[in-house]
Amino acid sequence: MQLKRTNQPSFFDLAIEQRGAVNRVLETISKVVDLTEAEERLAATYAPGGRPACRVGGLRRVMILQHLYGLSDPQAEEQLKDRLSFQKFVQLGAHEAVPDETTICRFRQRLIQCKLHEQLLKLLNQQLETRGYIVKRTTMVDATLVESSRKRPEVKAVAEGRAPDADATYTRNHRRSFYGYKAHVSSDGEHQLIRTAVISTASAQEAHFLERIAPTDTEEIYGDKAYDTKANKAWLRKQGIRSRLMKKGAHHIKLSTWDQRNNRSKARVRRHIERIFAHLKHWQSYRRVRYLGLARNQLELTLKAVAYNLKRLTGIMKMQVA
Repeated sequence: MQLKRTNQPSFFDLAIEQRGAVNRVLETISKVVDLTEAEERLAATYAPGGRPACRVGGLRRVMILQHLYGLSDPQAEEQLKDRLSFQKFVQLGAHEAVPDETTICRFRQRLIQCKLHEQLLKLLNQQLETRGYIVKRTTMVDATLVESSRKRPEVKAVAEGRAPDADATYTRNHRRSFYGYKAHVSSDGEHQLIRTAVISTASAQEAHFLERIAPTDTEEIYGDKAYDTKANKAWLRKQGIRSRLMKKGAHHIKLSTWDQRNNRSKARVRRHIERIFAHLKHWQSYRRVRYLGLARNQLELTLKAVAYNLKRLTGIMKMQVA
């Protein structure tokens, strides 16, 4: 059963509201973003009777806090008990208990069961598009490797399906062996907001994921040499999208001086997507996944993309005011 949040604050709530420093990022997110549609879908999955559950809206905000500040479930519980700014953001009333780590973990599984691990980013981006923050003219695509949450198993164990993380695979990157997953991302060229985020095994080739991550409503797409295939170029022509993929050379394909100059020109645009990966890995602790399996790690990537877009949005709005 879902509790309904009352809009009538108590005297204690009003007193708490006056305390503590203002967290500008969280205050801006609370005012600008509305994910009521996602909350309604989740609330509908709860039984009408029984013991009252924690509010869906509050738990959804806990998920955002986790990925804004790189918190585990136990850390999220402890920080909610300690920080007034977090309690204000979660809209935790004086009569409500702080969600414990078990509740947070179960809510994450419910998100997957409702298929929202694939739709949360889209629901947010619809609002950003309406407000004009996502500019569809130019799109950039790229991928990055993320290590598995488990210790590296033997290569033979992975091949036979006996590894603890059944979906993680081995690959090589810059002559170094790597075990884990690959995050595929597309972003708009104007504000570097993430439009699509898809997880795959580490051994998957970027070229095979262009159709899944590239939005069809863009005018041109920039990508590195890994996406330069005949199939991808044919798909871009069919969609009416100009290809700005860097040209790949080979033993039988020697790049001309013009090709090299053109690649450098494209790289100056494409490189801006690297800022997204730098932020995810440095500020959101996304050098290693937290969970096992593609579904759970897709939810983690989606939530990190949502958190990144929300934080990026506050920066864009601050620049516009200045």
